[in-house]
Amino acid sequence: MHTRDIAGTRNIMADRRRSLGSLALLLQLLVLAPSARAQGVDSSCTYARCALNIIPRITALDVVRGDQEERVASLAFLFPRDMQKTFASSELAQHHAARALTTRRIAAALTDLGGALIVTALVNAATRHEHEIPSDTFFAGVALIGISVPIHFSADAELSRAVREYNRRFSR
Repeated sequence: MHTRDIAGTRNIMADRRRSLGSLALLLQLLVLAPSARAQGVDSSCTYARCALNIIPRITALDVVRGDQEERVASLAFLFPRDMQKTFASSELAQHHAARALTTRRIAAALTDLGGALIVTALVNAATRHEHEIPSDTFFAGVALIGISVPIHFSADAELSRAVREYNRRFSR
């Protein structure tokens, strides 16, 4: 009977270890896997499937994923929106994406204001009897748009840095 008790105790302990192992695996699947997916980390990602790239469009620079070029974000020229979620798996990439957005918003404000001044000058010219374009307003608008161009390029460079930092994980 004493030998049977020892064997029974061993079986119970083995069952408990298996149960704890199963419980640990279940917890890992329920808790850790969703957080990894939320951060955009996917161990099955390859460069061809998951790497980011930039595609220029008339109104924006689109950020696309993989060879299929699925659009995942966009840095618009006039009304830019936040894209940091796209770069969630890299803190440095998120930093560059945030800087791209801030820089693009400044450039967009200058572009919008410049365009508004040009339109105002043209409308004033159309409604005046002399049909003369108010040169100070018109040229101020042109100057603001001209000033915004290098700032737009700076935003483009930050977006390129964000994509580069995100894609570094594929070179390891």
